[in-house]
Amino acid sequence: MVPILLWLGCASCGKFVEVPKASNLILRGDVFSSNESATSAVMGLYNKMVTLNLSLSNGGLTVYTSLSADDLYNPAASTLYDPFLLNVLPAANSVNNSNLWSTAYRNIYHANSIIEGLMQSTAITEAVKNQLMGETKLIRAFYFFYLLNLYGEVPLTLTTDFERNAVMPRTKKEEVYKQIIADLKECKGLLSPAYSSAFRARPNVWAASALLARVYLYTGDWENAEKESTAVIGSGLYTLEPDLGKVFVNASTETIWQLVRETANTAEAVVLIPASATAIPPLVLTPSLLNAFEAGDMRRTRWTGTNTVGAQAYHYAAKYKIRSGTAVSEYLVVLRLAEQYLIRAEARLRRENTPGAMADLNVLRTRSRAAATPLVLNPLPDLGLELSKTEVETAIARERFTELFVEWGHRWFDLKRTGKIDQVMGALKPGWKPQAALYPIPLAEVQTNVFLNQNPGYEK
Repeated sequence: MVPILLWLGCASCGKFVEVPKASNLILRGDVFSSNESATSAVMGLYNKMVTLNLSLSNGGLTVYTSLSADDLYNPAASTLYDPFLLNVLPAANSVNNSNLWSTAYRNIYHANSIIEGLMQSTAITEAVKNQLMGETKLIRAFYFFYLLNLYGEVPLTLTTDFERNAVMPRTKKEEVYKQIIADLKECKGLLSPAYSSAFRARPNVWAASALLARVYLYTGDWENAEKESTAVIGSGLYTLEPDLGKVFVNASTETIWQLVRETANTAEAVVLIPASATAIPPLVLTPSLLNAFEAGDMRRTRWTGTNTVGAQAYHYAAKYKIRSGTAVSEYLVVLRLAEQYLIRAEARLRRENTPGAMADLNVLRTRSRAAATPLVLNPLPDLGLELSKTEVETAIARERFTELFVEWGHRWFDLKRTGKIDQVMGALKPGWKPQAALYPIPLAEVQTNVFLNQNPGYEK
C-alpha cells in the first residue's frame, strides 16, 4: 500500500490547503494550527472520498458488488464489468486495485494523518477537536468495514509510519472488527446529536450509532445491534419518507449521513440511468431481484425504470433519478433510517422476539404499499403472527433485498454473512466457485509486500 497525499481540498469553502510531500508523507504540523485549517483538512478527506468516479466510496462499491451478486448484469460484453459479473476477478484487475483497495487505503492513511495531527495539536479548541476526531475515526471505521467484507482479513494500518505499513501482514478479522467498534464507540462520545453542516454531510452521533448497529449485526452481537438501531430510530431526528421518490433526494428526512459533491449529482446515476428513453441501460436488474418484489410493492415502481428496445424490456435501478445536469439535488446516501429497521428486525428475531421483528418489517412494508386495485386486492400485506421463526428469517432476507438492492454492497455482503452465497450464486452462475466470495488482494500489493498473503484461489 503506497499512500499518496498531495493536497487537501476543502469541499465546503472552495479553497485548498497545500501540503507538500514529506519523506513519510505526514501532514505538516501547521495544518493543525487553527480550528479553520484543521477543519479544512477534514473537508479535504471528504472531497477525496467522492473525487474518483466509481471508487469504493463514490459508487464503485454499489456497482461492482451488485454485479458480483444477483442485483445487476451487463447486457453487453464488457472488459470492465465482466470480471465482476462472472465472478472471475483476476488479482491483476486494475479496477479492483485502483478504485477499491488503493482508494480505501489512501483515504485511511489520510485519516490516520489527520488523527495524529489532531492528537498533537494544542491550538485547536476542544469542541472542534472532538468533532473532527469523531468524523475522521468514523470515516476510518467505514473504510475498514468495507475492506474487511470485500477481502477478508486485511492489514489494520492505524499510523502514518510508511515503513511499518509497507510490510504489514493481514490482521485477524476479530481484531479489525474490534478496532472498528472501538473507533465507533469513541465517535459516539465525541460527536453531538446536531449536524455541523447542511444536508447531513458531516456525521453526527447517530451516524456513529447507525454504522455501529450494522457492525454489531455482522459480528452477531444481537443485543447491541438492537440497542444501537433502537437509539437511532428513537432519536426523533429521522423519519421514513412517505414518498419513495424522495428517499434519495438531498433533503430526505430519512438520511443519516450522505456524501456531497456540490457541483454534480451521483456517480451511480451516471452508470445506472440510461442515456435516453430508447437506449439499452448499461446495467440491468436481474430477474431474481425483480421476482423478489411482491405484488403492490411500490419500490418496484418507484425505484426502478424500464426502457423497451426492440420489443425487449430492460429494467434498471432508479433510486437516484438524475443522470446529468447542472442542478444538484441528489447526494450519495451512505446511511439511512430504513436499514436501521432491518437491522433491528434481524437482531430481534435472533433474540427470540419474533413479533418485534415482524413489527419492524411491517413499518417498511406499510411505507412501500401501493393502493389496492382490482388486480391486486391486498398489496404487500403486513406479516402475520402465524409465521414461524424460519419464515420471518426468510422475510427479513427478502425485505433486505428489495429495500437495499443496488446500494452499498448490501446484497453481496448479506449473502456472505448469512452463509447463502454458494447456494444462491451456484444456482444463478454456472461457473461459480466459493473462492469468489472474497475479492483478490491486488497483485501489485502482494508483490510489493511479501508479508501480505493472497486470498485462496488467486495465488496464480
